[in-house]
Amino acid sequence: MKQFTSFAILLCLALSTAAYSQEKLPIRPKPAAERPLSSPAESETLGMLPSIADPSPEDSVFTISKQVDEVNLILSVTDARGRFVDNLTADDLKLLDNHKSPEKWNYFQARTNLPLSVILAVDISSSVRDRLQFEQKAASTFLKHILRKETDEAGIVAFGSTVQEKTTGMSSDVNALDATIRSLQAGGETAMYDAVVLASHRLRAAKKRAAIRTVIILITDGVDTASKGTLKAAEEAAIRSEAAIFALDANSIYETDPKGRLILEKLTRETGGLVLSARENSDLKDSFSKIEKILRCQYALGYPPPKLEANGSFRSIEVISNKPGLHVHARNGYYAPDK
Repeated sequence: MKQFTSFAILLCLALSTAAYSQEKLPIRPKPAAERPLSSPAESETLGMLPSIADPSPEDSVFTISKQVDEVNLILSVTDARGRFVDNLTADDLKLLDNHKSPEKWNYFQARTNLPLSVILAVDISSSVRDRLQFEQKAASTFLKHILRKETDEAGIVAFGSTVQEKTTGMSSDVNALDATIRSLQAGGETAMYDAVVLASHRLRAAKKRAAIRTVIILITDGVDTASKGTLKAAEEAAIRSEAAIFALDANSIYETDPKGRLILEKLTRETGGLVLSARENSDLKDSFSKIEKILRCQYALGYPPPKLEANGSFRSIEVISNKPGLHVHARNGYYAPDK
């Protein structure tokens, strides 16, 4: 009986110690193969996913409990002839965060098919008046082809002398979006930077609700004449929203040295997008087709950033292919959280 009592005491002590250890140990993340592509909620800081606390019995709503240091990146890869490459592995890519290699990648997934949140920002200034009709037709066709009713959504922003939100929130109703696009009328100057800022803010708000791919499609000649904001403000807003900008260069075919082309190239390069030609009717159709292929042929990866400091500073991202002749399209960085 004495031996049994001693054994019982030892067993209770062991169970108490195990319970205490489990309570004090940090929760370990799932292995990469088991983890979801991204969290169901987004934090205020670009690229950082929050940890989600278990709901209490009284409250079934998930709440943000603390910050998990994880950067999420979407990228596409093209070869020397501009064709998309969709058969790479993690070993084929090298990543630098603030010029340092992360200790590990939490996940890498090819051919991602994330839900899309797209804002179509259409230049309706006087400079594109003669081309607005075929731009409207191409934009409507694009949305009808790419939007999946169950998962994707889009919004319409028009910019002339001012920026106008033409849709209330985001919608997957392609018929309503089509009617909105076809109702646009040209006139005024060009507030392109302000349009990018507004579109970025709308997409950033949408991204907090779900794990989605955010995209801004600009149809413009790239010459801003009326914005209150600057090119730098537009770039920062897009990066904070994680939105890739695809610009359809709507300069006239008779313009030999389009001034806005360089601006569009900078905007798209910083965010992991591309400038595509829209100078003729056939160009516009092909460009929308190419964007559709890009959005369905991408890679997603997540990693803990090395030596992250909560100082609000910009941190650069560089992704390089280990295979010669390949070009990686990805946003060039993110902003660290503030203290």
